Amino acid sequence: MNDEKKNSKKGEKMAPQESAEVKALKAEIEALKNDLSKLSETLQQIAAAKTKEKLEDVKEQILSKIPEDQKEKMEALKAEGEKAVEAIKTQQEQHPMGTLLVAAGIGFLMGKMFGTKS
Repeated sequence: MNDEKKNSKKGEKMAPQESAEVKALKAEIEALKNDLSKLSETLQQIAAAKTKEKLEDVKEQILSKIPEDQKEKMEALKAEGEKAVEAIKTQQEQHPMGTLLVAAGIGFLMGKMFGTKS
């Protein structure tokens, strides 16, 4: 019985010490979580950079195999496409309702052409 009192007193004294240790462990775990999160973000950034680099390499390899006259045609088509997009943007800004009606009409016609027949 006397041993139980000693053990219970030791247990009472240990509780605040254990509590401090548990708090310290919790703080360390939280710090590790934060470090892991930062590490994950860094790895994602590195992977994105490497992927972009590889993509540029592949693009250069493909472009190097295209004949010059085809490259010129491709650039001309790209320029025409950019002009068309710019013209559409200008039209949309100047006549928003007309643009909306044309888009709705095209959508309606495509729906009729490709829609299911009941």
